[in-house]
Amino acid sequence: MTRVSTFALQQMTLYHTLNTQARTADLGVQLASDKKSQTYSGISQDALRLVSLETRRAETAQFTKNIDHAEQRLSLMDTTIVAIEDLALELRDALDRTLQEPNATAGSLKQIAVNIRDAIAGLLNTRRGDSYLFGGTRGDRQPIDFNAAGYNSTSLIQSNGTTVDSTLYQAYYTQVLGNTLPYAQGSFYNQIYFEKNGVAPTVPAPVDPNNPTLSEFNAEDPGLWQFYVDRLNSTQMLANPKVDYYQGNAQANTVRADAQVDVTYDVRADTVAFQQILSAADAIANLPVGDASDINEKAIIAKARDMAKNALETPSSAGFNSITQIRMGITWARQTLENTLERHESFETYAEGIVKDIESIDPAEVIVRLQSDQQALEASFSVLARLQSFSLLEFI
Repeated sequence: MTRVSTFALQQMTLYHTLNTQARTADLGVQLASDKKSQTYSGISQDALRLVSLETRRAETAQFTKNIDHAEQRLSLMDTTIVAIEDLALELRDALDRTLQEPNATAGSLKQIAVNIRDAIAGLLNTRRGDSYLFGGTRGDRQPIDFNAAGYNSTSLIQSNGTTVDSTLYQAYYTQVLGNTLPYAQGSFYNQIYFEKNGVAPTVPAPVDPNNPTLSEFNAEDPGLWQFYVDRLNSTQMLANPKVDYYQGNAQANTVRADAQVDVTYDVRADTVAFQQILSAADAIANLPVGDASDINEKAIIAKARDMAKNALETPSSAGFNSITQIRMGITWARQTLENTLERHESFETYAEGIVKDIESIDPAEVIVRLQSDQQALEASFSVLARLQSFSLLEFI
């Protein structure tokens, strides 16, 4: 039997009492916070695993944020392109009706083309927040500006209705193709003729070879005008489109959706399908006001109709994506993001369960342990109180 009067017993009782008091306080914190420990040292056997999971969850949260941002942009892009598609259909149908009406005039058709051209430009200047959507990675300014320096409208006939307009061709030849001299063959007329026939013209040159009349232009080769009109969607034009309205850059947007998943969505206002629709509408907007059945103007209307049709549903030989194919690309990007997001959500559910197992307490167990320790603590305090009341004289 241990003697109650020893100093060692008193110190041992005090030691165990303080430990029980600390444990009681810790159990109270656990019960209040629902966590086993407030520090990693309290769960040292699982600390490394927990840190790894928390790091992965932080990365997943950032990926999820990236996906949400891209999804909102892509959703707005898709809605915008649907509206552009509707306008392209409207333009195509208006051009079709004009070609089928023998007494059609260009006036009303011109206004339709102006409205559609400006509406499509407005849609391609859509922005989300403070960033424009269709300017590549440059979102600080409108991607389409018809007032930009160097922009030339798509005009093939001058306003008098009898003179070929060479402004578009000259600008394309120098600005897009990069030729230092506008016409290698000496004049606009000679250049066009040479490109079509491979030889220089032999008939007397127009009075002004750089601004020939339609009759002078077609004097030696009746098909020369159609060749000039066909340049609007020629192989050369499609490979090197006229996009002097474009103010964005050529870089595609990319979103990091996962550690090994980058989703690129390259839908810009200089995309060939949009360029073709805008050029078609602009070519009609710049027609002289007059008889739309005139054979020269009718060639432009027919060409604009074909350009609108191809932009809507590109034949395999055209070499560029139609508006429908552009939308399919957006759908693919959105589906990829959705699938990746589902994986992140599955991992988050899994990780949340593991972290809860590591960090969280069993409230019933903690309550039982807390009650037991509180009872032990009360008993210890009672013993200490009695020990303190004893004196050496009581044992002499």
